[in-house]
Amino acid sequence: MGPDDHALGRSHGGLTTKIHMLSDANGVPLHFLLSGGHASHITYSEPLLNGASIPSRHGRPRKLCRWLLTDKGYDAEALRRYCDRYRMQPVIPLRTMKRKPKPGLPKLFDRPKYRQRNIIERIFGWLKKSRRVVTRFDKLAKSYPAMVFLDCAMRCLQHHFSYIA
Repeated sequence: MGPDDHALGRSHGGLTTKIHMLSDANGVPLHFLLSGGHASHITYSEPLLNGASIPSRHGRPRKLCRWLLTDKGYDAEALRRYCDRYRMQPVIPLRTMKRKPKPGLPKLFDRPKYRQRNIIERIFGWLKKSRRVVTRFDKLAKSYPAMVFLDCAMRCLQHHFSYIA
């Protein structure tokens, strides 16, 4: 296994890892991918969305969500076309440095809906409480995602069983 397999990349802060995560509206992690710290957000958006399955109350899990709330790092025409193709409503703020809005009807940006994006930020805040994940003690490609998965599983268990007591 080479260093490319370990999801380590050099960025401004040194060797870092990015965790790209998808969650539902209740804050339950659905799917995550790891990349090096130098990797772009947008390159992992479609694999992240394709790898998710959203639980439903009846029948099989769904593959697609109704709303896609992301930050400016995921603003790209390719992702917006992906959302249009699969009938998802993207709630992505435009990167002002990148491009100007095209003439014609602007893409609707639902600011109240975008405020719900704090759910994923709270998941990352919760994940940062795990010292082993934050400091990246595990350098191998197999053990580090296993620890992230274990912490996500603990989050799911706390979410589903905290109301029973």
